[in-house]
Amino acid sequence: MSKKETNTTVSDFGVAESNLDYSGYTLIESPDDNFDDNFQPQVCDMTDLQGGPAARDRFVDLLGTAMEDVGIAILINHGIDAEELRATDAQALNIFTTVPDEQKSRFVSTDCAYGEPYYLGYVPLQESMPSLPHAVEAWEFDRSAFRIPGEDADNALGYWPAEKYEAAFGNFWQACEELTPALGRALLQYLDIDPSLYAEEISPTNDVLRINHYPPINTAAGSLASPARVLSHEDYGLISLMLGSPVEGLQVYRPRSKAWSRVHTPADSLVVISGEWLRVISNDRFRACTHRVSVPRDPAQWAVSRVTVLYTLHPYQTAVVRVLPGLAAKFQPASGMDFMTQVAHRLSERCKSLADHP
Repeated sequence: MSKKETNTTVSDFGVAESNLDYSGYTLIESPDDNFDDNFQPQVCDMTDLQGGPAARDRFVDLLGTAMEDVGIAILINHGIDAEELRATDAQALNIFTTVPDEQKSRFVSTDCAYGEPYYLGYVPLQESMPSLPHAVEAWEFDRSAFRIPGEDADNALGYWPAEKYEAAFGNFWQACEELTPALGRALLQYLDIDPSLYAEEISPTNDVLRINHYPPINTAAGSLASPARVLSHEDYGLISLMLGSPVEGLQVYRPRSKAWSRVHTPADSLVVISGEWLRVISNDRFRACTHRVSVPRDPAQWAVSRVTVLYTLHPYQTAVVRVLPGLAAKFQPASGMDFMTQVAHRLSERCKSLADHP
């Protein structure tokens, strides 16, 4: 299925999607896609932020440039112990493969927010199209699911199939909660905006931990309708921190070269992915990273699970999403609820257009 964006559409925020930006865009991997696997995301060293002015400026410049270009970067020396990351990764697999399906089903959420289903709990395996083999199942948790200051510790445990999982992911949550404001302030500095405005204009954020599982593919190569697992999209939020997988799958779209690139995540690093909220507050200066997940090229990797852990920042429903002060705003202010709903509608309409006009 090779389906490309040909029409310019105007978002509810008043900014048109560019034909140039999406001239090589496809929902799923296609033989017609242009690939550039020489691309490597910018590596940003967090220790630079504790260094002198030159080191701090280097970090700000590298991260800001990466968010302008594609919206993805690799974070090293982020302060989370390597053993802690490996333990988190191991428990991420266990929460899918050792919890019985019957028990998982008791955690399927029917809560709604942003005008659409907003899962906090178990998200069953999604195979919404024949072209998505063994797509993805997930667990999602917000701050209330952790025994951390300000939350009800007894209530928090009710979100998990076993207490050990809250303990396994709690340290990762808190580490990300400490990291993300530093990244946000660095991005404001890149825009020549007072970094202290992060607390006034963005924080507090509605943070979510999402654990993704792409089950093994028990299918003959010739019967795959396509190599798709997750369709091309942009995240809704500000930025995400992702603990990646050694199993191939993540691909990002680079509008300037009209090419897709396969991203390999180095061990013990974190992947920074930009979202639509960051694009809006930067007045379209930063990109929302266009990405998708495909089946690995090597069939030997089909036999193993692919697991990723993602910590992402969303606006609260009652927050005001607007362009940062000092920038000539292209976007109209919107509530967090309206913003998230409009982004969801925009992506849905784009997918519909591509599906209707191959």
